[in-house]
Amino acid sequence: MGLPEMKKNEFRARALTASIALALSSGALLSACSSNGNSINDEALASISSIAFEPVALAQNDAEKTAMRVSPKLTVTMDDGSEQEFTLSYQVIAKMGDQIGSQKLGRITDQDGAPILKSDGSEDISDGPDGNSLIHVGGKDYIVTHMEERPGELYKTEVALENNVVTPVSTAPVDLKSIGGTIINCASSKTSYGSHLGGEEDYSLNSRYADTASPFYTACALDGSGNDSAGGFNYFCSYVDGMSKYLNDNSIDVDNGYNGSSFSLYNYGTIVEVQPQADGSDKVAKHHVTGRYTPELATMMPDNKTVYMSDDGTFKGFWKFVSDQPVNDFVENWEGTLYAAKVNQTSAENGGSFDLSWVELGHASDNEIKALIDADMKLTDMFEIAAADENNTCPAGFTAINEDSELECLKLVAGQQKAAAFLETRKYAAYKGATIEFRKEEGLTYDADKNVLYVAMSEVKKSMEDNYKGLETTNDIRLPANACGAVYEVALDENYSGTSMQAILTGTPLNEGEQYADEWYCHPDGISNPDNITYIGKDTLLVSEDTTKHVNNMTWAYNTQSKTMTRIASLPIGAEVTGVDTGMVGNKPLLLINAQHPFKDNPKNAAGEKPNSALIEAATDEQLKAFIGYVDGLPEAIFE
Repeated sequence: MGLPEMKKNEFRARALTASIALALSSGALLSACSSNGNSINDEALASISSIAFEPVALAQNDAEKTAMRVSPKLTVTMDDGSEQEFTLSYQVIAKMGDQIGSQKLGRITDQDGAPILKSDGSEDISDGPDGNSLIHVGGKDYIVTHMEERPGELYKTEVALENNVVTPVSTAPVDLKSIGGTIINCASSKTSYGSHLGGEEDYSLNSRYADTASPFYTACALDGSGNDSAGGFNYFCSYVDGMSKYLNDNSIDVDNGYNGSSFSLYNYGTIVEVQPQADGSDKVAKHHVTGRYTPELATMMPDNKTVYMSDDGTFKGFWKFVSDQPVNDFVENWEGTLYAAKVNQTSAENGGSFDLSWVELGHASDNEIKALIDADMKLTDMFEIAAADENNTCPAGFTAINEDSELECLKLVAGQQKAAAFLETRKYAAYKGATIEFRKEEGLTYDADKNVLYVAMSEVKKSMEDNYKGLETTNDIRLPANACGAVYEVALDENYSGTSMQAILTGTPLNEGEQYADEWYCHPDGISNPDNITYIGKDTLLVSEDTTKHVNNMTWAYNTQSKTMTRIASLPIGAEVTGVDTGMVGNKPLLLINAQHPFKDNPKNAAGEKPNSALIEAATDEQLKAFIGYVDGLPEAIFE
């Protein structure tokens, strides 16, 4: 996110360490040239009125279904009506498992950098590259990339221009030992001061499974298999096993909240910050004051104080943190106030509309909350927890809440408000009456042109329906189900606080017998399960998919003024779109796009069948490799 006061010469020096959304609001001017030799000079730049991508056609055959295809052309229109066209193509930077310098990209390691081996003795190579941040520092360009795994991993890859092609120079895991490593690293954003903010999407590390006094308690084998003590696979156990392997911690106590000499589940499910340094090292921190839940990512507003966080899953919240002071450079210890959204539904039409207010949860510093984690706290230090009876009624003195797909009965322990606010954020927010009903809340991005925030809901289902399963304790959100999802616009006031939200895009489920329904579940001319969203300026919001309801996952360019949408990328079948980011390497502007787990997700049609299974089953080892790459040929001018 570019600072509004960023000087022209600083931008020309390519301190492009922020998202294009705010960079486009900075007013800096650059000359521009595309890879096909076209250029736009500084004077013309000021008069760009619009940009338009040529659409990518739907795949018509197996070759197109299995290929990475992007828009072949971008047209830039000036205020005087003149146009320039730029030829576009897709270039792969690297595939997972590639040897780059002394390291293999995507290899999963422990806290000391040793490879973690699979049960057959082979190296564990990720197929899950997710959030990317392209950061320029010390005269070098780095791509910081998430690996969405347990344990998680962040790789920092130095890239450079060779014959006008972006080429990897070296790669290595970011050293995260000082913060206990990470887990399920999902999407990311960039700050104005050149750091990467990423979320730990730890779906299964819910403390209700870890406390022997909880009716949800789960006993794990802790033998590295991911199994429970009865020998069945369990996601909670697999998450604990994954972090145990990373930490080399064999002291995890199943009878004491699963605390170990190094491991505490309260250290995961938060926002991670990484800032590459000019000397090649990295600064790293976990910002516990942003709360603990299942964060997809965090996005910092132009005031460098207000940060929004999304929360992935069912019965989830929408979060805001406000720092006491502006954060203008890497600060390990953030301090401020955490809030949870409360919605008042004003319409159920076309994805719904809501008024927004904010429930204050608490004020703290990262250091305060880390001290609580280090004290080996467990759930029942903060809440008594009980199960509801057969009528879904809690015992006397307990409050019924919805959280993480369950009905829980809670009673706050006296004096534990601060610990509950930051370590049991979702439980405490629900306890205080905030709206914990969002479903598959994914991408976030800021539009400086309209001063709005965009939020992707991959599905409008389950906890966003009217009294889902008859279990909802507040029932604030009462929408018709839409398995194809929606994108919402959040209006912000002068302090960047959200005041309302409404859907601006919704997908369209198909009925059997309709056109396209034999292969597609959601109509291919609209979105399906939106995930990564990125505002690139010039009234253009990029919406990327994580879906099995389209034959191919796609990226769309949505014009926020004309309300029109253009398909600009179609990924190999079974691959999720991740890592969308913008920036410069040398004099080359990039739009980064990853293909995560190609040939893995098997798409369904309207009848729930999988008509393209043969393509998934026939995938070669090479096709199964995830990759990082970029759209080439864009003019630097549209990045301002």
